[in-house]
Amino acid sequence: MPIQSTKNIESCLVLIVDDDHISSTLVANILTDVCRCFTASSAADAIEFCEHQLPDLLVVDVNMPDINGLELCRQLKARNGTADIPFIFITGDLSKDAQIDCWQAGGNDFVNKPVVAETLVHRVRNHLLSKLRLDALTKLSFEDPLTGLYNRNFLNQEYPRLSRQLMRDHQPLGLVIFDVDYFKQYNDTYGHLKGDICLEKVSEVLGRYTRRARDAAVRYGGEEFILLLPNTGMSGTREVAEKVLADIYQLGIVHKHSPLERVTLSAGAVSFQNIERYTLNDVIEQADINLYDAKLKGKNKVVTS
Repeated sequence: MPIQSTKNIESCLVLIVDDDHISSTLVANILTDVCRCFTASSAADAIEFCEHQLPDLLVVDVNMPDINGLELCRQLKARNGTADIPFIFITGDLSKDAQIDCWQAGGNDFVNKPVVAETLVHRVRNHLLSKLRLDALTKLSFEDPLTGLYNRNFLNQEYPRLSRQLMRDHQPLGLVIFDVDYFKQYNDTYGHLKGDICLEKVSEVLGRYTRRARDAAVRYGGEEFILLLPNTGMSGTREVAEKVLADIYQLGIVHKHSPLERVTLSAGAVSFQNIERYTLNDVIEQADINLYDAKLKGKNKVVTS
């Protein structure tokens, strides 16, 4: 996904997880003036929610049927896209062992039952402030300043953790490397300012295809871009790449030195199972070979292997 712009506490999203509807509603009402609140009635619902939209904080009841709050925390902390979401547990057990269980599960804080509104608000505010500061630092470290997409530094940091997660889940990694066709001629003809605007427009299109929590669009360098598509096989990866090329074509950015008289992309797509066996360089090298073939075959094409 593209890096999110810095936001304030009021726009932060807190997911409240409790099988007791009255309890979750009470917590949501307490926090209504602090942040945006959503509720989930089970750990399974919470996991599904996180797959579509990442909360900034989870407030979770420890005692739930099937999967309890501690196990929910362990599962989300083990997932690549949700590992950094802070957890506040709500528990009626004040024993030393219960507190230790919260910390060992990966929790960041806990609130005792019955919930004291002022205490909950104070702790939620503190954790959201910390999360916003961390997000701001991440933005500075991992954002490409021109396009707002992730940069190469993010890719190098993210890949080892992502590959381990995909290996545990027995899922493939799809990756597409894109290159703007005839971009040197575009810059030479229209100037670097227009070239930068062109790259920004390409980035906007790529950002549309990072809908899931772990998808990522990366400016790899110059006019090259990468889409990371976890849990995506070859057919799905190729489909996304072809849609991106079609969207860029439809933009109709004039380029008189292109045979198609508009800006187009070429793409090399791969999908690897057992991804932990391969380094990031291995994956990109194969995608780059396919990209080179796409260029040789006339550009504005996707080549897979």
